[in-house]
Amino acid sequence: MVTLVYDVVREEEKALIKTAERLGVVLKTVKIGEVLDVEGWEPDVYLIRTLSHNKGIVAAAVVEGNGGLAVNSSSAIAVSWNKAVTLARLRACGLPVPRTKVLFGEAEVEVGERAIVKTASGSWGRKVALVTAPEEVRLLMRSAENEVFLLQEMIGTGEDIRVFVIGERAVAAMRRIPPRGDWRSNAARGGRTEPQQIDGELEDLAVKAARSVGAFYAGVDILIGDRLYVNEVNGIPEFKALMKTTGVDVAKHLIEALVELRKT
Repeated sequence: MVTLVYDVVREEEKALIKTAERLGVVLKTVKIGEVLDVEGWEPDVYLIRTLSHNKGIVAAAVVEGNGGLAVNSSSAIAVSWNKAVTLARLRACGLPVPRTKVLFGEAEVEVGERAIVKTASGSWGRKVALVTAPEEVRLLMRSAENEVFLLQEMIGTGEDIRVFVIGERAVAAMRRIPPRGDWRSNAARGGRTEPQQIDGELEDLAVKAARSVGAFYAGVDILIGDRLYVNEVNGIPEFKALMKTTGVDVAKHLIEALVELRKT
């Protein structure tokens, strides 16, 4: 049996439930509410799909503490949720990443023609800004005290590629193009998407990036500049837009991979 752990039922979770039923796979579901009991979890395979990454990290740790296998692991979710830690892991594996400074407080920093400032945690293009002067960086940091920020070079136009990795394979990819007047490519912000062919270089980068944070499956974001740069690794990735764009049944690939994982 495989268990789906969630807090909010999104389109991805609905797709996973319907796919498991279609494949004849028993998929148990556990909802994480305001209270989480650390006991009573059977040693099995648990797919962690919480909207809250904090709940996901803790739920995965509880699963592991009871002898179960969390996908992704508590460590993988925690590392991927922190963009600064993720970049450190990516660099340790020799993968190309944007030039980055981590800011723990107001500091004198140089800003090139254009740079990106974002918090170490966050998703859907929130808490991200394009800056052109040091004063803008300091203003952003004053507006969000106690946040850790990343100051990164701007790569290309903001266009990127989302690659979905399961195990040692890239199963689907889409190119994300920012809407007119914006530089953020997130589909949640109205970015246009189109299918992306997966070649050897793209798959190699994405698989190594997922492996660098210890993720069994992940959504890997790769920036397009003078070369490809790994930007982020998502440990609880959404895939609704990816399935719609590419026609690839990501839910089916994921359920089948979990069933195989349970056999090992």
